[in-house]
Amino acid sequence: MSPVLDQYPILYRSELRKGVADLVLRAEAIASIAKPGQFVHIKCSDELLLRRPISLCDVEDDTIRLVVESVGKGSEWLYRRKAGDLLDVLGPLGTQGFPVPDSSSKDSRPILLIGGGVGSAPLLFCAKRSSVPADAVLGFGTASAVILEREFAKTCRKMLVTTDDGSYGRAGFVTSAAAELLESGNYQAVHACGNMSMLQAVAALTEQFGLPCYLSLDERMGCGIGACLVCAVKVRGEDHEEHYTHVCRQGPVFSREEVVFE
Repeated sequence: MSPVLDQYPILYRSELRKGVADLVLRAEAIASIAKPGQFVHIKCSDELLLRRPISLCDVEDDTIRLVVESVGKGSEWLYRRKAGDLLDVLGPLGTQGFPVPDSSSKDSRPILLIGGGVGSAPLLFCAKRSSVPADAVLGFGTASAVILEREFAKTCRKMLVTTDDGSYGRAGFVTSAAAELLESGNYQAVHACGNMSMLQAVAALTEQFGLPCYLSLDERMGCGIGACLVCAVKVRGEDHEEHYTHVCRQGPVFSREEVVFE
């Protein structure tokens, strides 16, 4: 179905941690057709030309949930919005989301979700929509950066948190804890979202285990519909030839085999 452009009110706003806002919008038209892995494009003030892409963290009834980290002018503006404010939103966008098992799936094996930092947010939507159990490993730099732990623990069968500096949860990178789960579990697929270096490590790890792996690419987007070249990335086609495509239009989720890491 085609994306919808409209203004939607913020029903609820809270802080997940310093610099990261949790926004719930009433957006029935988007919520009714959204799928895990998709995103919305939000106009952030009249002073900024480009919209900002924000992944869908969760969808319930007529609401969508967004996790916004203040890292630039646009996201800073969005981060400072309050309950009652109207947002100009286009979505849902992205033609290829996470292939989450649904009720028609004949494979009852669990899926493994691997998230890095704020990139963990869209995986919550995956966990909630999956018809099979989901385990999650979420990696953060330090204890103060941890978000959504309670929500994942409530939704997932098993959930581990890692921190690079060892200040909370398991010490080390998220891939180390993920490797332990992959060795002990019988998973049907891995879904991951985070920065490109983490995704490259996850891709290598899942290749070792011979598991299907789906990666949500974290790229800056301009138009959100494939008309510009801002989010162009190199991918590998079925003929194994490399070419450029748009994350916003052909993604944002790609299989491990498609992504060319440079």
